[in-house]
Order: sequence, then structure tokens, then C-alpha cells
Amino acid sequence: MVKLSSKGLVGIALGLSLVTSALVYNYLRESSKQPVPSDLATVITARKDIPPKTRITAEMVQEAQLPSEYIQGGAVREMAKVVGVVTREAIIAGEQVLERRLLTAGKQAGFTGVIPAGKRALTVAVSDVTGVAGLLKAGDFVDAIVTFDQQIVGDNVSQILLQNVLVLAVNRDIEAPQERDAKKDAPKDAVVKLATVTLAVSPSEATRVTLAEEKGKLRFSLRPFLPETELIAQQPVTPTDLVGVQKSPLQQGKEQAKPATAATPPSAHSPSDSRTVPGIMVIRGTKIE
Repeated sequence: MVKLSSKGLVGIALGLSLVTSALVYNYLRESSKQPVPSDLATVITARKDIPPKTRITAEMVQEAQLPSEYIQGGAVREMAKVVGVVTREAIIAGEQVLERRLLTAGKQAGFTGVIPAGKRALTVAVSDVTGVAGLLKAGDFVDAIVTFDQQIVGDNVSQILLQNVLVLAVNRDIEAPQERDAKKDAPKDAVVKLATVTLAVSPSEATRVTLAEEKGKLRFSLRPFLPETELIAQQPVTPTDLVGVQKSPLQQGKEQAKPATAATPPSAHSPSDSRTVPGIMVIRGTKIE
């Protein structure tokens, strides 16, 4: 066995360290290389978190240059195919926008894409009075109040039918106010004639609203901008609850003019009369002889 001197061992160690350093240097240099422009491709990514069922605007997305091998399948490559489209699922900031996360994958999803799960779209007729002076907008929440007259339920009565109901559309407009105001060609002072309101209701609520509209009078009250989940319990209200029982002057006059009941004259055979009447009784008028 060949014995190496201390100088030989130092030389071998130095050589191995040089080889190791060279390998590490080459690895770091290769990993730090930037891809050449020919390897990059344009893809649309989210500039910020985008919630589901949100119409994408140009401020929400951006174009990014990524290596072709890092681009996911179905990623959108053009900005025009994203802006104005409603999201089906949430998109995280920095994430690539995929076609399957949008409500349009080659065709429009239509109005059904904005109906919440478990709800149905129901349209009712309204006026400026029953529809909060035409101030209702898509995305608002309202309470529905129904009023029946005496011929239907036996008394004039008003009751809160539904609370915290989402407005899906006003007439045929399904856009939120901020989206409508963002349009450059839309006049800010435009007044829309209110005719119908489409609500998001459950199947059981749909039948109640339909009956209320057919047999009664339906009116809406607008809830505040900040969400309120609390429901207020309220009993039906009648005119008697507001002002009590009122009598007309004619009824009061009849009650005052009603004569008192005449006293019944005592009878000869009344149990309270302890007298014994002998012989034959002769009655002259009201006198007994």
C-alpha cells in the first residue's frame, strides 16, 4: 500500500475542492440565466384578487411575459377576451386567468349566470311609487310589503312579506350602478322609466310573491348600502292597530237617542207579592180592584 505524504494529501484535497467549486459555479450560472425572448409568451394574469361572479375590468388584469413551459393549459392570451367577462370562480392576484374560471368559454352564459344557487329569478311589475321612486338598481337589497283589502282577508291589512331580497335586474338592466357609470357614452343624469324588477327568491318565496301581486298590492322598501342580515319580526298591521276603534258621529247620535227600556209592571201572580186576593179581580187600566 502506497503511503502518501502530508503534502500529497493536501494536494489531493486542494484538487477536489477546485473541482467542486467549478461544478457549483457552473450550476449557479446555468440556473441564473434569463430565458431568451424567443422562449417568452404573453399571458393574462390577475392584478388583484377577483371574487366570483364579478365582471372583469381592465384594472383587474394585466399582461405578463412568462416562459412557454410555465403557461397553463387554457390560459387566456388576449386582454380583449377577458375584459367585460364575468368570473365563474375566484381568481387570486398573480394567477393566470384560465377560460374555465370564466362564465364564457366560447359562448355567453346569459342571465342565468347571475342567479345565486338555490334561488329563482322572478319578475314583478312596479311603478315609481311602489319601486322606491325608480331608485332601485341591480345589486340592491329590498324588503317586500304586501297589502290586502277587506274583501280578500276580512280586514284591511299590511304585512312585510319578504326581507333582504336581492334585486337581479331593473327592467332589462343587470349591470351594477358603478359599471353603468363607467360607460363613457352613458349620461350620468339619465332617468330610466321603472316598469319591472327581477328578484332572486327561493321556490317557496316565488309562490308567495306571485299570490301577493295577484291578490294584493306589492310595495318595496330599499335596505341600506351596508349589508344587514338581521330580520325584523313584525305582526300584520290593520287600521285598528293605528288609530283604534272609531265611531262616526251618526253612530254616536243613534246611541244617545236610544230610549231607555220601560219597567214591566208587577204582576198579580208575581212571587214577590205576598198578598192574598179574595173573590174576583177587576182590572181597570193599570189598577187592580
